[in-house]
Amino acid sequence: NTWTWRRKQNLSYPSTHTPKKMKEEVSFSSSSASAVEGQTEDQTLARLSGDLYLPSSTTRQVPVIIVVAGSGPIDRDGNAKSMSFNTSNRFAEHVIARSSDSEGQEGRECAVLTYDKRGIGKSAKHGDKDFFYKAGVYELVADVVGAVQFVSSHSRIDRKRVVILGHSEGAIILPEICKAVTESGLHPIFGAIFLAGFGEDLSGAMKLQRENILREVKEKTGLTGFLMRRFVTKDRLEKQYKDMMAKVNSDDRPDVISMYLGLVKQPARWFRDHQEYEARMSLANNIRCHVLAVTGKKDVQVRSFCQQEVAATLIPSAKSIEAHELENLTHVLRSIEGEPKIFSIKKDYVKMGKSPLD
Repeated sequence: NTWTWRRKQNLSYPSTHTPKKMKEEVSFSSSSASAVEGQTEDQTLARLSGDLYLPSSTTRQVPVIIVVAGSGPIDRDGNAKSMSFNTSNRFAEHVIARSSDSEGQEGRECAVLTYDKRGIGKSAKHGDKDFFYKAGVYELVADVVGAVQFVSSHSRIDRKRVVILGHSEGAIILPEICKAVTESGLHPIFGAIFLAGFGEDLSGAMKLQRENILREVKEKTGLTGFLMRRFVTKDRLEKQYKDMMAKVNSDDRPDVISMYLGLVKQPARWFRDHQEYEARMSLANNIRCHVLAVTGKKDVQVRSFCQQEVAATLIPSAKSIEAHELENLTHVLRSIEGEPKIFSIKKDYVKMGKSPLD
């Protein structure tokens, strides 16, 4: 009853576009059963659009993996406007390719659901440009519960074998998703896949990123290093963070704040929700399914708790646990040679986004 994580070299993927018969555009509503206390339905509920990938090799009911993306304005393919990560679509295409190759091997077929986050792509809300930024953690959870409700009623999906895959923030909030699904009266989640976020919380991830910035500044040589050490200091980074959190926690409890002279919007309620979220407690209390947890040793955005012994202590009620800390894996689920650098992360991610997943 466990999954085996097999890393393959030179993985082959389908063509850039999955055949239409394997992928259909779908829409569903976020769950009203997970409505956020103190928020009206108009604020909480969303109509979401995504892609349901179905294996063509069988007409029987199959398990499904629902992909929950990381933080930021991420679409159904795992991409943002400024950067193409191609995590969700590449994963779905790989699963469907394996399902097609397994024709005649009962139990190998699997469906995948990916979706545009609320306020993004075809999940945008007419007349509300800030719909994405107004969402807190529990709106995101309600969206996933809505996805589970949708697949559970689909004629091709086995509602007893729904798996949630959380990447980055999706992994951090995965325990709350499992809890909300059960409380909504749906069949409990069969399996949870944590990619680059198992055991992590937002404050820990942000602290790690600040530490990585300071480490790289210290190592920088020449005039560039000299100037960076003058302007990028621990005190300045800490002050920037504290100033932002002061705005987030101001008396008027805003949904959205502006930073850098109004040039950058930040989701204030989302930050408050993460600040109050007891990630480790939720992980221990709410994960009662089969678990696969994977983090890369070259991930500069989250800490790794994917040692098998550590994972077992964090999720004592899991039905089964398989944890892996992969040698060269980065946050975008591709490997990199050499030392990963947070200052070159955008350039590296753009390059890796064109490659297959590990």
